[in-house]
Amino acid sequence: MRRTYILAVGAALLVSSGCSNLGSIGNILGSVLGGQQRQQQQQQMDVEIQQVDANSGRLYVRTQDGQNGQVRVDNNTMVVYNNQRYPVTSLERGDVVRIQLQQTQNNELYAARIDVLRSAR
Repeated sequence: MRRTYILAVGAALLVSSGCSNLGSIGNILGSVLGGQQRQQQQQQMDVEIQQVDANSGRLYVRTQDGQNGQVRVDNNTMVVYNNQRYPVTSLERGDVVRIQLQQTQNNELYAARIDVLRSAR
């Protein structure tokens, strides 16, 4: 039940962000998570990929209710589809994914793991 509540709060926070930087969401999520060892806390969220910007290390995503946001990624972000690992650059617009989010020390949301639920192909 608590996990569902935290996921709902996380989704509401992403929705409220619109196209703004998700760092502020990370601050709010951190307070929801209790403030201790925030960077190690994980939450997950289902979103649709809108754009992968490997140069800036960001995924641009859309929630199920149509709100847009962004999440940090890097070479350590694990992407899994059909029990196989792929690089972040293999993601494409229209993929529906479940992102395990962590809050970084810079108060940004970071995708530690991305499970592809439905490929755009």
